[in-house]
Amino acid sequence: MRHLRGCKMTERERYWKMVEFKKQDHVPFWMDWYSPTGLERWYKEGLPQDVHISEYFGFERTAGVPVNLGIIPGFKYETLEETDKYRVFRDGDNSIKKQFKEYSGFGMPQWIEYPIKTRKDWEDYRKRMNVSSPCRYPPETDWKEWKETMKKRDYPLTIGACSFYGWIRNWVGVENLSVMFFDDPGLIHEMNEFILDFAMKVLHRALDEVKDIDYACFWEDMCYKTGPLISPKMFREFMLPHYKKITALLREHGVRHSWVDCDGNIEELIPLWIEGGVTGFYPLEVAAGMDAVKLRKIYGKNIIMWGNVDKRALAKGRKEIDAEINRLAGITAEGGFIPLVDHAIPEDVSFDNYKYYIERRKVLCGLK
Repeated sequence: MRHLRGCKMTERERYWKMVEFKKQDHVPFWMDWYSPTGLERWYKEGLPQDVHISEYFGFERTAGVPVNLGIIPGFKYETLEETDKYRVFRDGDNSIKKQFKEYSGFGMPQWIEYPIKTRKDWEDYRKRMNVSSPCRYPPETDWKEWKETMKKRDYPLTIGACSFYGWIRNWVGVENLSVMFFDDPGLIHEMNEFILDFAMKVLHRALDEVKDIDYACFWEDMCYKTGPLISPKMFREFMLPHYKKITALLREHGVRHSWVDCDGNIEELIPLWIEGGVTGFYPLEVAAGMDAVKLRKIYGKNIIMWGNVDKRALAKGRKEIDAEINRLAGITAEGGFIPLVDHAIPEDVSFDNYKYYIERRKVLCGLK
């Protein structure tokens, strides 16, 4: 393992050694993502309900710049139909969704109606993406105090960026968006140009006032099990120019690394994201054929990764967990990689299995 025994680093120093493929005292030990139903199971199986999970398992700290890139004001939440099993509701983004009650606030609902169906809908919707809204940032006193706190931090700081497919997908729907690429490409260009301008203007204040931001995060979720929802050619036309511009702005302000959170199989799009200035990728879902070891052989030290621990292995048992840990041992030791579960941990993972995985990951990361 690439560990410096006896040399205690701060969480931020450790993060930077990792992204630079240099020796660390141990690999960053970051928190996984949990489903509410999974946590309910764990409470029944022994997880104390009065603890902070990050402290209970010993996860390291990260923080995010408190910038609001959402619609302001949001739409009024309304329950439109309710049974013992499910709820139909109008959400804060003005979409109508149906969701099982046990998965409330988590999981994939059924979209019944999307908020943008016409150009007029878009013109009205974009009014809620007002760059100068005071609520984009905390109140002045709070913002000033937060900035002073960040100057003293010893842990990584991230800033959320935007989305050039995922946001529009949520606004119009996958099927409608897929048709729009052919029937109304001009509207997609218009939307993405607006998103770029909006995000760059909103983020500019944080980039000017907050020094030493460690990385930016984009969100797309534009791939499924076997590949992307649009072709690389479409990505190049509709998204790549905007990625180049916003990552250039980030680098100008010292944010050297940009990550993309995209589920599914992203292999065909990785070269384009790299061309657009992206350096990191998450969660690398194993069920979709993603393999961090394979990607390291292809891209070398040109990319950073986190995730790629198969969530399904945690549900099966210790033998399968050991196999996952062993599979990722080499790439973890090389640097530029943080092992994490490759999406939210589902309810079929027992508390005992998760505790065993945590102990094995601590060994993998050099904590034991």
